[in-house]
Amino acid sequence: MKILIFDFDGTIADTKTLYYDAIYKNVRRFGYSYNDIGKVIDMGKNLRRTLRRLWLNIIITEFMKRRIMKDIVKKLPKVQKCEDVDYIRKIKGEKILVTNSLKEAVFPILKHFNLSREFKEIYGFEDFEEKSVFIKNYIKKRSLKKENCFYIGDRAADVKTAKDANCISIIISGKCSWDSKKDILKENPDFVVGSLKDLSKLFES
Repeated sequence: MKILIFDFDGTIADTKTLYYDAIYKNVRRFGYSYNDIGKVIDMGKNLRRTLRRLWLNIIITEFMKRRIMKDIVKKLPKVQKCEDVDYIRKIKGEKILVTNSLKEAVFPILKHFNLSREFKEIYGFEDFEEKSVFIKNYIKKRSLKKENCFYIGDRAADVKTAKDANCISIIISGKCSWDSKKDILKENPDFVVGSLKDLSKLFES
């Protein structure tokens, strides 16, 4: 049985601009530029750790996190699907969703996309501190073999996540990916595809 562990943002939902704008709107008062925000977001951490990378103290971090998520939730109805996302239904295997986003933000989007039933399990920001550690422990707990575990993301940081979690990395370099193909290839992923349609073909072969 193949275990397919999916990222969410940039892999299933086109949320890059939404997150960048919401974070920038709330932290620019501390003197950070849009480029500063981009550099810390590119590290691929959850929202709390991203804000802590800006050297905001714990109290301000929690306050900012709530404000940012409030802004994000307001704009959820406008979030679009990533390219060929409906092809996820054609991919055989046990599908798990592990995301740095809050589940309260993820569930409405999956429902809107009619993809809620595609994932056997869904884990979000509330369930772990570090995604790679969570996935590694999940795999160990289920006694899964590396050759049967695939981590599917859209960023250079996702390659590292897969390696740290002892998974095979498949990175989607598409229109809503958070990183360029050039940056992704620098991390030497196991596979790079252009969309979820290409991903479905990869598993067919």
